[in-house]
Amino acid sequence: MPNCQSYFWALITLFLASIQVVNAQSNNSAWKAFGSLSHSEVFIRESAIERIGDYLKIWVLYNYHSARTSPNEELYQSATTLFQFDCQDKKSQKLNSYGHEAVNGKGRQIDLLEKNPLWVELPPNSIGMHLIEAYCPSPLAVN
Repeated sequence: MPNCQSYFWALITLFLASIQVVNAQSNNSAWKAFGSLSHSEVFIRESAIERIGDYLKIWVLYNYHSARTSPNEELYQSATTLFQFDCQDKKSQKLNSYGHEAVNGKGRQIDLLEKNPLWVELPPNSIGMHLIEAYCPSPLAVN
């Protein structure tokens, strides 16, 4: 007769492993591929877009092709940034920004936010301009 205690712990281990797999899949599915730059792949968290009047708040994830260095000399492989977009004036402002030691916003978090970030005019054909074009007129972007 098999040892019931061993069987019980094997089931518990299998259950916990399956929870980790489901969590990993749900975390990755929260980010939607949006585009590519010469130095990174760009994703957005579409389900978390907020619209307040003529403004949008969008979380953007950058997975860099090679590690970058923070102002404090810390290496990071990805960054998550909360941008605020002005749909009318076609500008953006960083509200929050973190580097991460691993891709997909994983690993130790490194603060990248600048003090008093300025509004930046978006050049044509930039990721920011494409986000404005895609989501400013969209009913998806409601609070």
